[in-house]
Amino acid sequence: MAVATAWRIECPKEIGEKTIQLVATGSGWTPYQSSSLRLNSAAPTGGPPELHADLAQFTTKHNKTARIDTYDLSPPHPGGIWMECGYGASNEITLHKQLNDNIRQCTITQKNAAPSAIDIVCR
Repeated sequence: MAVATAWRIECPKEIGEKTIQLVATGSGWTPYQSSSLRLNSAAPTGGPPELHADLAQFTTKHNKTARIDTYDLSPPHPGGIWMECGYGASNEITLHKQLNDNIRQCTITQKNAAPSAIDIVCR
């Protein structure tokens, strides 16, 4: 039996305050961001961001140090599989990246002590 190739996906750890630009904030309003937005979550989606296609089929395991979510990504996924990385306490900003079409499973490990320490391995 052949071993599936593993791809490690890395979300940027934060989005710097100089990266975000607000346009048309309204008459007299000046935007200000006091700090970077830290990585808060990660999950694969079925298609590009504009589809809002969150994948509901996953299993969750907890151990003493982390939460481990495993997503079954068996086809079909006409829009491809994308990884969504969420930033800010409520995922106010997300970054998205299309993954290799051969990926069939992703495991996302989020450490309890360091929530922005997210390890993503896809096969």
